[in-house]
Parts: sequence; structure tokens; C-alpha cells
Amino acid sequence: MPNNQVNVTELNSGECATAPLLLLRLMRDLEVLGHELLTGEEAIGQPVSTYQDPLAERLRRVGVSDQKIEDFTAWTGTISNLISDDSRDENQLAKIVAAEAAGLKLLTDLVASLRNGNHQSREETALSEAIAA
Repeated sequence: MPNNQVNVTELNSGECATAPLLLLRLMRDLEVLGHELLTGEEAIGQPVSTYQDPLAERLRRVGVSDQKIEDFTAWTGTISNLISDDSRDENQLAKIVAAEAAGLKLLTDLVASLRNGNHQSREETALSEAIAA
């Protein structure tokens, strides 16, 4: 995942003002990702009982590339670390804004991948898993 850290001097007041908007867009895009993932799972005949499986596994089953899954996993780890840090100095806030912006791009790529029909049928997925084993 690219390094998206922002230096405090690079974060101008306009970016600080848009930080809440980035968070709202990020929350919206996470909802869209969830909906598109469910649609993809339905398209390949995935049973409802598997919807509680780990997100990476679910994304892999519907044909999302390993690189996109790794990027998403790294990004969620970064967000988790930033949120758990109680510091709210300008540098920390700049890192959060940068992570939110990176997340918007990442989620856009994931949703596009899901919408482009990059889904394998249940039989193709089983065949791929059997070959890999």
C-alpha cells in the first residue's frame, strides 16, 4: 500500500475543513462495498450462512484480486492504529485525513472490481481452490 502520510505543513486549512466530509464519504463507500459484496455473493450462489466469514475470504470468493485484498487489510490496520492512538495533535489529524483519502480510493477500486463482474461462479471457485490445494 502506498505511503499516504501527510506532513503537518502540507495540510492546509481547507483540508482540515473537509476532514468530516471525507469521513462521511468513507462511511458511505463502506456501505456501498457491503452491498456490492452481497450482490456478488448472491451472483455466485454463495449461501447466506457464509456472509459472516472474514471479509478477506468473502472478497476472494467473489474474485477480488489478492493485491486489492492485501491493500484493504493493510488500510484497515492503519485506520485501527490511528483510531486507537489518543493523540489528536495536528500531525495525528493529518495522518487520519491522509488515511481517509487513501481509503476512498481503495474502496472505489474495490467497488469497481465488484461491479465489473469479476466474479467467479461457485463451480469455478471450487475448481480454483481444488487446483490450489
